[in-house]
Amino acid sequence: MAGRPKTFDTEKALDAFVDVFWSKGYQGTSVDDLQDAAGIKRGSFYAAFGCKDDVFHCVLEKYWNEATRLGLDQMDAEAEPLKAVAALVRHVGVFMTQNTPRGCLLLTSSGAVLNDRGDGNKPVRERMKMLERRIYGVLARENGIRDEAKAQELTAFALACLLGLNALARNDQDHDKILAAANYAADSIENSAA
Repeated sequence: MAGRPKTFDTEKALDAFVDVFWSKGYQGTSVDDLQDAAGIKRGSFYAAFGCKDDVFHCVLEKYWNEATRLGLDQMDAEAEPLKAVAALVRHVGVFMTQNTPRGCLLLTSSGAVLNDRGDGNKPVRERMKMLERRIYGVLARENGIRDEAKAQELTAFALACLLGLNALARNDQDHDKILAAANYAADSIENSAA
């Protein structure tokens, strides 16, 4: 005997899940919230997506591919390493003005204790490490910063700037202030001695 056919669109459901996690955060989101947002019954939800941690992992993957990648593409399009990282910071500044007070799902999640067991923390830590490696890789590439310690320091500074821009957006700061902070940080990166 065959089960009932799936009556929902998986991609639309994932879009709804991104919106819920982005708006409420991991801890503030319940399975009921996810089901309600996508219009899925509990049994279908678990059969299609698994547990909340599994859904969150899928959400981060989707968010990375659709939102984070745009900033990484901005960085990759610039040949000069310092200008490349500055382009990422400027892009994130604009992104934050378009997403106040939600900010960035990844950056916000990186500052939250996701659950007692740490299961939700793992995909966030992995993505943040990927972001850090990408920034460092740009700074340390062949025509970049030769001093490894300097490249690591500048990578940490860039990450701190991104997290700070996210905090400004999450606190619903004026868009001009967010852009000014992003441009100041980007100029600081561009003008740092290689």
